[in-house]
Amino acid sequence: MRPDRTQQAYYKPGAPVLHRAGVTAADAADPVSPDGAISSAGYQRVRFDLDTTGSVALAALRVRVLFWNPLAGCFFHGDDREMTGDELLASPRFSLDVETRGAPAVFLKVVSAEAEELALDVYAMPW
Repeated sequence: MRPDRTQQAYYKPGAPVLHRAGVTAADAADPVSPDGAISSAGYQRVRFDLDTTGSVALAALRVRVLFWNPLAGCFFHGDDREMTGDELLASPRFSLDVETRGAPAVFLKVVSAEAEELALDVYAMPW
Protein backbone atom coordinates (compact mmCIF):
# COMPACT_ATOMS: atom_id res chain seq x y z
CA MET A 1 0.00 0.00 0.00
CA ARG A 2 1.30 3.44 -0.87
CA PRO A 3 -0.29 6.87 -1.09
CA ASP A 4 -1.07 8.45 -4.46
CA ARG A 5 -1.18 12.19 -5.25
CA THR A 6 -4.41 12.62 -3.29
CA GLN A 7 -3.08 10.61 -0.35
CA GLN A 8 -5.58 7.82 -1.04
CA ALA A 9 -4.19 4.38 -0.24
CA TYR A 10 -4.17 1.84 -3.03
CA TYR A 11 -2.75 -1.58 -3.75
CA LYS A 12 -1.14 -2.67 -6.98
CA PRO A 13 -2.07 -6.32 -7.45
CA GLY A 14 0.21 -8.87 -9.07
CA ALA A 15 -0.94 -11.10 -11.90
CA PRO A 16 -3.43 -13.83 -11.01
CA VAL A 17 -2.06 -17.35 -11.52
CA LEU A 18 -3.32 -20.91 -11.36
CA HIS A 19 -1.74 -22.18 -8.14
CA ARG A 20 -3.11 -25.75 -8.12
CA ALA A 21 -5.22 -27.50 -10.74
CA GLY A 22 -7.32 -30.63 -10.45
CA VAL A 23 -6.62 -31.46 -6.81
CA THR A 24 -8.39 -34.77 -6.13
CA ALA A 25 -7.21 -35.62 -2.60
CA ALA A 26 -5.77 -34.09 0.55
CA ASP A 27 -2.03 -33.50 0.57
CA ALA A 28 -0.10 -36.26 2.31
CA ALA A 29 2.69 -33.93 3.45
CA ASP A 30 3.99 -30.38 3.22
CA PRO A 31 5.95 -29.51 0.08
CA VAL A 32 9.72 -29.79 0.57
CA SER A 33 10.62 -26.77 -1.57
CA PRO A 34 9.01 -23.51 -2.70
CA ASP A 35 8.58 -24.91 -6.24
CA GLY A 36 4.88 -24.57 -7.00
CA ALA A 37 4.36 -21.97 -4.27
CA ILE A 38 3.13 -18.44 -4.93
CA SER A 39 5.81 -15.75 -4.87
CA SER A 40 4.73 -13.12 -2.38
CA ALA A 41 7.97 -11.12 -2.40
CA GLY A 42 7.12 -7.42 -2.40
CA TYR A 43 3.45 -8.00 -1.59
CA GLN A 44 1.60 -7.77 1.70
CA ARG A 45 -1.16 -10.25 0.95
CA VAL A 46 -2.20 -13.13 -1.31
CA ARG A 47 -5.81 -13.86 -2.22
CA PHE A 48 -6.54 -17.52 -2.91
CA ASP A 49 -9.66 -18.28 -4.97
CA LEU A 50 -10.89 -21.84 -4.53
CA ASP A 51 -13.24 -23.50 -7.00
CA THR A 52 -14.91 -26.74 -5.90
CA THR A 53 -17.71 -26.77 -8.49
CA GLY A 54 -16.57 -30.10 -10.01
CA SER A 55 -16.67 -31.93 -6.68
CA VAL A 56 -19.30 -34.56 -5.90
CA ALA A 57 -20.91 -34.69 -2.43
CA LEU A 58 -18.31 -32.41 -0.85
CA ALA A 59 -19.18 -32.39 2.86
CA ALA A 60 -16.11 -30.62 4.30
CA LEU A 61 -12.86 -29.03 3.16
CA ARG A 62 -9.97 -27.90 5.33
CA VAL A 63 -7.02 -25.93 3.96
CA ARG A 64 -3.91 -24.46 5.57
CA VAL A 65 -1.61 -21.67 4.48
CA LEU A 66 2.09 -22.54 4.51
CA PHE A 67 4.82 -19.88 4.66
CA TRP A 68 8.28 -20.56 3.19
CA ASN A 69 11.27 -19.70 5.38
CA PRO A 70 14.40 -19.67 3.19
CA LEU A 71 16.79 -19.71 6.15
CA ALA A 72 15.19 -22.82 7.63
CA GLY A 73 14.59 -24.32 4.17
CA CYS A 74 11.05 -25.39 4.94
CA PHE A 75 7.44 -24.28 5.19
CA PHE A 76 5.86 -23.17 8.46
CA HIS A 77 2.16 -23.66 9.17
CA GLY A 78 -0.19 -20.70 9.14
CA ASP A 79 -3.91 -20.58 9.83
CA ASP A 80 -6.39 -23.29 8.88
CA ARG A 81 -9.77 -22.65 7.32
CA GLU A 82 -12.49 -25.28 7.33
CA MET A 83 -15.66 -25.07 5.25
CA THR A 84 -18.70 -27.18 6.03
CA GLY A 85 -20.96 -28.90 3.55
CA ASP A 86 -23.61 -26.20 3.98
CA GLU A 87 -21.08 -23.44 3.27
CA LEU A 88 -19.72 -25.28 0.23
CA LEU A 89 -23.20 -25.97 -1.10
CA ALA A 90 -24.18 -22.32 -0.72
CA SER A 91 -20.97 -21.10 -2.38
CA PRO A 92 -18.70 -23.63 -4.12
CA ARG A 93 -16.37 -20.79 -5.14
CA PHE A 94 -14.82 -18.80 -2.31
CA SER A 95 -11.75 -16.71 -1.49
CA LEU A 96 -9.22 -16.65 1.30
CA ASP A 97 -7.21 -13.50 1.94
CA VAL A 98 -3.84 -14.18 3.58
CA GLU A 99 -1.36 -11.72 5.05
CA THR A 100 2.08 -12.95 3.98
CA ARG A 101 4.06 -10.98 6.58
CA GLY A 102 7.24 -10.87 4.52
CA ALA A 103 7.30 -14.54 3.53
CA PRO A 104 8.88 -14.88 0.09
CA ALA A 105 6.47 -17.68 -0.90
CA VAL A 106 3.17 -19.17 0.26
CA PHE A 107 1.41 -22.44 -0.53
CA LEU A 108 -2.18 -23.52 0.10
CA LYS A 109 -2.25 -27.06 1.43
CA VAL A 110 -5.36 -29.25 1.41
CA VAL A 111 -5.39 -30.75 4.90
CA SER A 112 -8.57 -32.81 4.55
CA ALA A 113 -11.57 -33.26 2.30
CA GLU A 114 -14.72 -35.27 2.76
CA ALA A 115 -16.18 -35.98 -0.67
CA GLU A 116 -17.18 -38.77 -3.00
CA GLU A 117 -15.03 -36.98 -5.59
CA LEU A 118 -12.90 -33.91 -4.92
CA ALA A 119 -12.20 -31.55 -7.81
CA LEU A 120 -10.44 -28.43 -6.60
CA ASP A 121 -8.72 -25.64 -8.52
CA VAL A 122 -6.88 -22.90 -6.62
CA TYR A 123 -6.04 -19.54 -8.16
CA ALA A 124 -3.88 -16.94 -6.45
CA MET A 125 -3.17 -13.24 -6.75
CA PRO A 126 -0.57 -11.41 -4.67
CA TRP A 127 -1.46 -7.82 -3.77
